[in-house]
Amino acid sequence: MSDILVEIKNIKKSFDSIPVLKDVSLNVERGEVVSIIGPSGSGKSTLLRCATLLERMDGGELVYMGRKAAFPDKYGKCTYASKEELKEIRRMFGLVFQSYNLFPHFTVMKNVTDAAVVAHGVPKEEAYEKALGLLNRFGLSDKADFYPGQLSGGQQQRV
Repeated sequence: MSDILVEIKNIKKSFDSIPVLKDVSLNVERGEVVSIIGPSGSGKSTLLRCATLLERMDGGELVYMGRKAAFPDKYGKCTYASKEELKEIRRMFGLVFQSYNLFPHFTVMKNVTDAAVVAHGVPKEEAYEKALGLLNRFGLSDKADFYPGQLSGGQQQRV
C-alpha cells in the first residue's frame, strides 16, 4: 500500500471567471503534517474546500488512498466519482471549520452596517460612510458588494 494518503493534481477553481486555484498540486503522505500558508485571498480555504469535497473544482484530480474522487473526463472537465463512492471517501477525513457569524444573504456592507442601523438607529448614510472607512482600513473596500461566500476565510474574518 502506498504511503500517499491524498493526491491533489492540477486543481483549478474560479469564481465568477476569477481564477483562484491554478494547477495546484500536492501529496500528503502518512504521518506528514502539512501547512498551507499564504496571504488573505490567495486560495487557502478554497484549496481545503476542494480537497475535502465541499467545493466543486473546475479541473484537476483528487485521489484518496488510491481511490479517485475527482478526475478529468476525456474533454478535461472535472468529473466526480459516484455519490456512494464519495460518501465512503468522505468518511476518511474530518474537518474543523472557521466561522465568523456573517449573514450569508447580506452583502459585506449590509453585514457591517446592519447592527448600527437597526439596533442603534444610526442613519443609513452615516453607517455606510463609517463602514466604508473601516472596510478601506482593512483592505476590503472593493468587497463591499460581495457576499460572505465570495470572500476568503481571512477576508470573512476581517469583516
